[in-house]
Amino acid sequence: MAQDRRITKTKTAIQGAFFSILKDNKSSKITVTEIANRANIDRKTFYLHYDSPEAVMKEFYKNLINDFLLILEKNDFFDRSFDVLALFQSLNALVQRDIDLYRHIAKMPSYAFFWEEIKDIVKSVAIETLSNGVDMPKDEFELYAEFYVAGIIAAYLKWLRNDVNLTETEVVNILGMASFYGFQKLLPPK
Repeated sequence: MAQDRRITKTKTAIQGAFFSILKDNKSSKITVTEIANRANIDRKTFYLHYDSPEAVMKEFYKNLINDFLLILEKNDFFDRSFDVLALFQSLNALVQRDIDLYRHIAKMPSYAFFWEEIKDIVKSVAIETLSNGVDMPKDEFELYAEFYVAGIIAAYLKWLRNDVNLTETEVVNILGMASFYGFQKLLPPK
């Protein structure tokens, strides 16, 4: 059943106000009063839709994770043997909607749980995709997947925060080579 347009309009105003304040604010602490004032609604109206400012972010993340899964599917990520380029393209398709907001979120430790969730999704996909062709104990394989995916997500966040002066393609190439060769590529030949 479709949601009432008035509810949708109010929730959109609340979310818009929340993220506008988030971008303006250096602190991750946002109050209901700030949101209500920015959205031009009463505090009571806010509480009809959300329990707290954190609930706005949780709903946003839930929708974002669903969008991310759809984008991964569209980029054939589930059909490939863990393609780093498809992963970066999927993450970029997601964050390009509001790159400034995502850069801000990437810099705030209080929102690290979102990136942790992204990492867990990608790790699950990697394990599911690659597990049939791998002959090693499950715990060992999961540790490999954790190490690999955590590194990719950390590198993506470093790039997203503008901590490195590299293009998306350069980062993908570096990660692809690092994944394949490890530190062996950096060491002088014996």
